[in-house]
Amino acid sequence: MSGNGGPMLVTEERHDDEAEIDDLARKIKETNKAKLARAAALPPNPMAGGGPVAMARPGQPAIQQFFNGAASTNGTAAAGKAADAPQLDKPVDEESKKGKFGWADIEKVFLPLIFRYTTEKYTSVRMVERKLLHRYLQVLPPEVNSCTCIRSYYITDSESKLLNEINLKHTDCTFGKEAFTSKDLVVKLKDAQEFHKFLDLCHKKLVLKKSNASDRCGFFRINGESVVPYTVKEGVKYVPLFYFEGETDHLKLKSESVEGWDLAYLKFCCKVQGIRNELCANETCKVVALDEIKGHFPARTTFEDYWPAKGSIEPVPSSRHGVSAGNWTQKPASQPAAKPSQSAVHMQPNGLQNLNQLSALNAAYRHPQQLTAAQLQQLSLQGLQAPQMTGQQLQQIIRAGLVGQQQPGQVRQQQPGAYRQQLGVDMAALQRQAPAAANKAFPGKLTQIKEFPMEKSNQPPYKLQKALIDQKIVPCINVRPYVFHDLMMSLPDFVKHFFPDLPLEKSREMLQEILKVVLYKGNTGHQEILRQEGKCELYDPVPLVLVKDIMTYMPQ
Repeated sequence: MSGNGGPMLVTEERHDDEAEIDDLARKIKETNKAKLARAAALPPNPMAGGGPVAMARPGQPAIQQFFNGAASTNGTAAAGKAADAPQLDKPVDEESKKGKFGWADIEKVFLPLIFRYTTEKYTSVRMVERKLLHRYLQVLPPEVNSCTCIRSYYITDSESKLLNEINLKHTDCTFGKEAFTSKDLVVKLKDAQEFHKFLDLCHKKLVLKKSNASDRCGFFRINGESVVPYTVKEGVKYVPLFYFEGETDHLKLKSESVEGWDLAYLKFCCKVQGIRNELCANETCKVVALDEIKGHFPARTTFEDYWPAKGSIEPVPSSRHGVSAGNWTQKPASQPAAKPSQSAVHMQPNGLQNLNQLSALNAAYRHPQQLTAAQLQQLSLQGLQAPQMTGQQLQQIIRAGLVGQQQPGQVRQQQPGAYRQQLGVDMAALQRQAPAAANKAFPGKLTQIKEFPMEKSNQPPYKLQKALIDQKIVPCINVRPYVFHDLMMSLPDFVKHFFPDLPLEKSREMLQEILKVVLYKGNTGHQEILRQEGKCELYDPVPLVLVKDIMTYMPQ
């Protein structure tokens, strides 16, 4: 009953909606399961799960692994920032396989560039030389190239295919009609740009004889006497620390190091001045700021920007040497199966590409084995007496074009004159070897070295000095007076140290007639020293060969 005495109304619940409640509970349960599944898909908390924990330092877990959501967001941003970074996990030539390339403008010269590791820019060594560097490399001395260390890389088949397509379809063979192969080289585009700037400055100073205080390197003449080289790093002029040995202990506290291109310019100045290579041969060099040096001189000391009218290195005639592909770069240690052909070497039908075959012929004289009658007869026609040599050595001799594989009957029917014509060998020169030794007249052609102008000096202009050439100590004489890094050796010394078992005349023939190496006749200063040192006993005047020419053809 109610409070006023009336009957109480009781509402009876309906039992037919229980099915609706159960359905709602089932939906809530499925929703929770879906949430749990999504949570399980996220990276687990390593501390809670007992898994491996990435540590920022010992005892301190890296905080990034606890922020899954933030990591996901930041990861997307980081990926955007790294979009231009090289993808080192991808094939080096993936972009070349797609045919992707671009163009670089270097001093209004357009060069094709290819992409490695997706975004890194490279350009062909041969293309750079042909269109941009050729005029510099022809006249600058090789010492200039030794100031730099630019790494080059052999191209892949896909890259060679792309370069050939660019050359043929887009430039109408502007870069030559010789096909690009896996033996061609590329360098980083930024290295090619920096090397062009370097050569341009060297050319301006050495060839054009122009210099000003805003150049990246030069000399200071102190009180009109002492000359010190400098390089510019970040707008500050630095001089080598080794020039100031007396103040070294104090200056070391304020010294810095230069490397890379800053050091390359400093090395160039050192070579112009004739400084010993070992003083600046490392990859870094200690230097001191010019303003720091000035504080150690009296107040009235003058520092004049200077460039010598004549240095230890000078331009060379453009006809002296050609440009061989990539010689200004540091090539990879692993080389392709065969060397690229070089136009600087004019090959005869049976000519030698380098001195490998000379080495094989030298070994044949040292370790002979019984040959066939035909091969013996062919060797005899050339003045060679090698009754015995190994099969491998015989194959090397055959590849060198010194003997053939004809049958004995064929050789007997062949006239010596016809065989000489086939080989391109001057047999008369071979027969003159003994008389030449008697009258000291050299049988081949010699190019006369001019009489250089002489300056007053306390040291002799020419001297015979021992030099390390291809792991051998060889007596050498300098080419120009007072310049003792550009050397040449006598032909007899060359044969004695490198091919001791080979007849001198045969070596001369291979060098002069096949490889087209120039042999020189020394001037009066050279001949005076060579006679004093007993180098003219066999030939007078003794033939001379440039060390750099020998190194060009030495087996690598």
